[in-house]
This record gives sequence, structure tokens and C-alpha cells, in this order.
Amino acid sequence: MSIYFLNSAVVHAKFRNHIGCAGVLRMEEQIVRTYADMIYRIAYRYVKNSIDADDVFSEVFLAYFKKERTFECEEHRKAWLIRVTINCAKDLLVQNARLQQFHEETVPDQTTPDIDTYTDLYNAIEQLRPEYREIIKLYYLDDLSVKEVAQVLNKNENTVKTQLSRAREILRAFLGE
Repeated sequence: MSIYFLNSAVVHAKFRNHIGCAGVLRMEEQIVRTYADMIYRIAYRYVKNSIDADDVFSEVFLAYFKKERTFECEEHRKAWLIRVTINCAKDLLVQNARLQQFHEETVPDQTTPDIDTYTDLYNAIEQLRPEYREIIKLYYLDDLSVKEVAQVLNKNENTVKTQLSRAREILRAFLGE
């Protein structure tokens, strides 16, 4: 599976700077080898396409290798990996649904958008001023209410509503709608 080699590189990148013994690297590579197929299958079952399954796969191992973890036994490690895989897959599905909702709100006349439309939307969001971009991401991608966005950013709710409205207008202009 080609995804294994991609994630094996992640393992190497994480540990190459602070490996005192080769055994640590071999152990981490063994974990990827042992669980790669299982994680990919679970991810694919949830997200139903290989690109998103690859993303989930990467997120799971990045989460695992980001922080040193100790498990009582191999079954606990396996259970943790399964739970994180399911959570990452669900998070990705929710994020895709929010992006779809956002797109429908900003471009209501179109039918199902293709990948180019998502790319255009993402690029348009990235061109926004930082405060607008942050509000759009918190509101649509993190699914926070206006009140919650205001609390997170320490802003007045009316300011958030105004900036959210302006950001939508700018995005419509960027997307030619």
C-alpha cells in the first residue's frame, strides 16, 4: 500500500532528530506496519473514498507519534488507534458537510460542487483578511455559533455578525457569484 510509505516517512521525520537507538525507530515502524491496513480499512469504511481515507490515516499516525504514549498492552494501543481513526473520520465527514453547507449558503444556485469548486472556495477563504478568515473558519468549519465565535475572539456578537456578513459578501465577489 503506497500510503504506508508516505506515513513511514512521517515516522522517520519525527524520530530522526532524537533517536538514541535504532530500536525506537524500528518499534515505531512496526506499529505502522502492524496497524496500517486496519486503520485504512476503518477510515475508508467511514469516508468512502481513498483520498479522505488517506487523510484520516495520516491524521491518526500523526496524533499517535506527536505525543509519546504508553499502553498497558497491545490491545489498549489497538483500541486507542481504532477510536482515534473513527473520531478522525467522523470529524472529516462533519468538516466536509460544513464546507458543503457553507458553499450552499454562498453559492445557492449550483448543484453538487466538484473538487474545483471546493478548491476555489478554499482559495477564496485564504484570500480574506485574517479576522474574516478566522470568523468564517470558526463559524463554518468548527461549527461555533455567533455567540461562541464572539467569546473565542473576545469580540462583541454584533461585530462578529457584521464581519461574518462582510466575509460572505467578499467570498461571493471572489467566486464571481
